[in-house]
Amino acid sequence: MRTKHLNISNHRIWRDKNIKPEAKEIYAYLFAEGFERTISHISIGRIQRELKSITNIGFRNNLKILEKNKYLVYKEYDTGLYEYHIY
Repeated sequence: MRTKHLNISNHRIWRDKNIKPEAKEIYAYLFAEGFERTISHISIGRIQRELKSITNIGFRNNLKILEKNKYLVYKEYDTGLYEYHIY
C-alpha cells in the first residue's frame, strides 16, 4: 500500500497573485483538514479557532475566490456549515 504525505510547500497557490494571503491560509487549513478525503465538512467555528478575526461572510468570500480560481468547490448547506472538495 502506498502512503500519501501531506505536502503543499510547492503548491501553485503560493505563486498565484489572484489569491489573497488570508485565502491562502484558509486553503492550507482546508487542505490539511480534508487530506485524503473526497469530500470534507467544516464549520465556521473551527475556522475561527485558527483565524480569530474571520467572520462567516469573510470566510464565504474567500471560498468564492478559491472556487473561482479552481482550487476547490464548496456548498454552504446551513449557516456556517460547509461541504467542500479540494482539487
